[in-house]
Amino acid sequence: MLDKQMARRLNQLTGNKDLWEAFKEHLKDLKTLDLQALVVATSEQEMYRLQGKVNSLVRLEQLDQQVKEAMTRKQEEI
Repeated sequence: MLDKQMARRLNQLTGNKDLWEAFKEHLKDLKTLDLQALVVATSEQEMYRLQGKVNSLVRLEQLDQQVKEAMTRKQEEI
């Protein structure tokens, strides 16, 4: 779970529309390459590694939603 302090820092990236769109396009290109490599993977280890990479890229694509959720969340109880 993303804390508010980190969300504020990341908001500089996700809040800048041009920068965020360029970053998402780059992530999409990387994900496409990894999915193509996954299709032709010849070992289980390679397949699992590529699945992990794709999962990480998907999570990065969702960063703007995570930042928005963290910024609107009420103060966390300790």
